[in-house]
Amino acid sequence: MKRKRKQSARDKPAGKDNARVNSLRGESPFVIKPLLQFAPEVGKDGSVSVELVWIAHVKTSLWRVDYLLQGATSWTSCKVEKVDSVTIKDNEFKRFRASLSGIPEGSSFEYRVLISGQQVFAATAKTPPGKSEKTRVVLFGDFADGDPEATKVAKGAHKAEGDMVVLAGDVVYNNGLYGEYRRHFDPVYNGDGEKGVPIGRSVVTAATPGNHDVRVPDRFDFIQHASDEDLFAFFRIFRHPDNGPKLDAKTLSTMVERHKSGRKLLKLYGPEFIGLSNYYFRQGDSFWVFLDANEYMDWRNSDLQKWLEEALSRGDGCTWKFVCFHQPGFNSDAKYKSDTRMRVLSPVFEDAGVDLVFSGHCHFYERSYPLKYKLNGGKPGRKLNPDGKIVLDKQFDGVTNKKPDGVIYIVSGAGGLLVSNNMRPETHGLSESCFKIGDRKNSFTVIDLEGKKLLLRQVDTDGDEVDRFTIEK
Repeated sequence: MKRKRKQSARDKPAGKDNARVNSLRGESPFVIKPLLQFAPEVGKDGSVSVELVWIAHVKTSLWRVDYLLQGATSWTSCKVEKVDSVTIKDNEFKRFRASLSGIPEGSSFEYRVLISGQQVFAATAKTPPGKSEKTRVVLFGDFADGDPEATKVAKGAHKAEGDMVVLAGDVVYNNGLYGEYRRHFDPVYNGDGEKGVPIGRSVVTAATPGNHDVRVPDRFDFIQHASDEDLFAFFRIFRHPDNGPKLDAKTLSTMVERHKSGRKLLKLYGPEFIGLSNYYFRQGDSFWVFLDANEYMDWRNSDLQKWLEEALSRGDGCTWKFVCFHQPGFNSDAKYKSDTRMRVLSPVFEDAGVDLVFSGHCHFYERSYPLKYKLNGGKPGRKLNPDGKIVLDKQFDGVTNKKPDGVIYIVSGAGGLLVSNNMRPETHGLSESCFKIGDRKNSFTVIDLEGKKLLLRQVDTDGDEVDRFTIEK
């Protein structure tokens, strides 16, 4: 008689505490399905590797992740780590990561996620291209609000076949809760079937937090948070390079405690939280800096500006420099154009040679003229909204003149519910910095980089171009 092979921990079936998420019963084991993201580990030049991040109830020892490089014949196993966990309504949500550091830049690969040796998730994915390779980035903001148009945006973005996706804030509505990610984000951005697309599992995503991602519900909200741990799901669902600013506890406390969301973030995450939402990385020939522009962040702070200057200087060897944050300093939104806080950083962007600054917040598309912003007296002073003068380059059109003199500011906030008809910018008057508006249809931004040439297109959900321009160096 043959003896049965002894089962390993990987082969044993899920225990009683995992029975409710057993995929054999047709139930998903995931709270949030695996998202392909940049790993926290960063090289001296800003280079990054990729990892999978997901949230589930199943304990760490039962997971396994394998990947298969294109052309390879055998699978490679990755180490699965539990990052942290949060308990909401007596349910423990555990966050896991699997590092895919062995995959070269610009490579296609397959991967599979297993529980107790049984496959529960699989996808085909790719890592972003390396230096001197063509790169396509897809970008949009103000997305997962339950509006049917968000699905069309996701499908358009998936069809564009980007090498990286950037989410420009307000990833979910209304309050950045776990339940809102499960209802509005995960089924659409990382979904199957008619409602969603599998973009989140196949293309690396980088994100910046918007005001709705850090909002603490008030008593008038229809959906309330179950507990404090239900708030700020952005900071657990997304993982970013670990190179953000570090302020001393007293300075940080003084800065953020004036705002309700800042006080909650400080309570739940400690002074390190600003390092989770401000970061940078190199991707191919481009260098990206992501900033938290929510009201608890005061970018007049000299230590923050010093970090930003040093971060941007790390991209001096790259052809392109980009910055992304949610609340734009230049826009034509009747509701938001008086909020000019982020203009205080415009001289920093100009000195560092930033090409484009991307934002969301306004629920439409807008492109500025190339511009320079001259702060009065050369310093921001004490006012939150700085005084200054806008200098526009009106010779650049991106068609015949492709060399801008200044920074171009892009608002790409048409990912979900659009600005209402009575609030359209053309009704209330365009700002002096505005070159182009697209507020009639939902749309997303496609950036193609090839050597010293950049092509930006704004594409609506019918596939038509709202805007197009080229920059050459």
